[in-house]
Formats: sequence, structure tokens, C-alpha cells
Amino acid sequence: MESFKLSADVIMEQDPELAILPVGSLEQHGPHLPIMTDWAIATELGRRVAEITGGFLLPALPISTCREQMGKKGSVWMEPPTFYQMMTDIIMSLKLQGFKRVAILQCHGGIFIMTPLVRDLNAKFNPELMVVNVDACIFFPKLYQEGVYETNTELHAGEGETSMMLAIAPETVDMSKAVDEIPDVPRSYLSYGSIFRATKSGVWGESKCATAEKGEKAFARSAQLAVEEIEKAFAYMTGKEKINYSNF
Repeated sequence: MESFKLSADVIMEQDPELAILPVGSLEQHGPHLPIMTDWAIATELGRRVAEITGGFLLPALPISTCREQMGKKGSVWMEPPTFYQMMTDIIMSLKLQGFKRVAILQCHGGIFIMTPLVRDLNAKFNPELMVVNVDACIFFPKLYQEGVYETNTELHAGEGETSMMLAIAPETVDMSKAVDEIPDVPRSYLSYGSIFRATKSGVWGESKCATAEKGEKAFARSAQLAVEEIEKAFAYMTGKEKINYSNF
């Protein structure tokens, strides 16, 4: 059962050290996927990571930063400084309660302020608090190499995300509207214009290749990979020795 469905007394008895904070986004995902895609994927991945680690699972955050999706109604964002402060407040509340480790599961690639956020928290609070961010986008190439996916073009609403949604919420997917579109510019060009400047459909990948079976395999493997990344990062921080005045 997800931790947020338990009473406070039960959580006190369990006394977990690790908190898991999945982060999604409400944004366009082409003509075939719902705007809740990133949030739905974050919710499911968080549940699976919590099952493996026994950590305290927070509900996935549905709104983050996504100005690169501007152009159609339905994408909702906050400003990067607002996101930075909101995440800091959440994590500081966890620290005050005695959580020593926080694992963020980033299931939307456009949260560019996440790096300075995590770096600043660790620089200020290691070793009393350690914060790890796992960007689920880094698993796409690995899943392709391992044969879970057929294509290596996934960035947004392609084979990977479409497969995952077919696995957990097939009623929200309209495969008759699925398209394949691969822009001729790199991801970094999202800093110069919205995704609709690069791809007419809002899809960056090959969604027609998606299946529910691939989605289930992707979730299972992504949860394993996420736990591996979390454990490696915490081990690195735990093994650090003080350098003069600094624990960072």
C-alpha cells in the first residue's frame, strides 16, 4: 500500500529513513496521449520504487515547469524559482521530521532547475540530509539497448511514454491518432523555442511502435534502474570525508 494511504501512527511505527518524491507535469503529449502522462508515469514508477525500497512514498506532484510545451491549451506550469522554493519547503519539512534521505523521481525532462536545487540542498545539509534526483529520461537508451524498446528516438510522447500509458491507463490512449515524428534539431533547441517549433504534432519519437507489453517491461526495469541509481548516489555521499570545513 502507498505510504500516503496509511495513518500517521503506522508511519511512525515503520519509521522510514527514505522519502520518495515523484515529480510529473501536466502538459501536451501529442494527439494520442492525455496531458496527465508524466504525472501518471511518475505515480506508477514511485509506487514500484517504494515497493522495492520500503521508503515513504509521497503522492506524485502533477505540476512543475514546462514552458517548452507552450502552444496548446492544457499545459500548466509554475516559474522555476517557484518550483525551487516549493521543492525546498517540501524537503525541509521531511528533514525536520527525521527523514535523512530523499529520492526525487523526475518523470518530466523539462525541469532544468532541478540540478541546482539538488546541488544546493546537498551542499548545505550533507551529511544530515542527502538528496538524490533520478531523471527517468536517462533510462530510454538503456531500455533500447536491452531490447525493451525498438526505437532510440524517444524524447516526448514516443514509443516509451506511449507504451507506459498503454500499460497503466489504456483507456486514455488513442492509438488511431499516434504519430511518428523525429525533429532535425537537438533537444537543446528547446531553449530557443517551444516543442512545436521542432515538431508539428508535439511528439518527439515513434509512438506507433508502442505496446502495453513494452510498457510493463519498461516500468519493471525502470524501477530497478532507479533503485540502482539511488543506492549509488547515496553510497557516494555516505562515503565522503570532511574536507577542512566542508562536508559536501
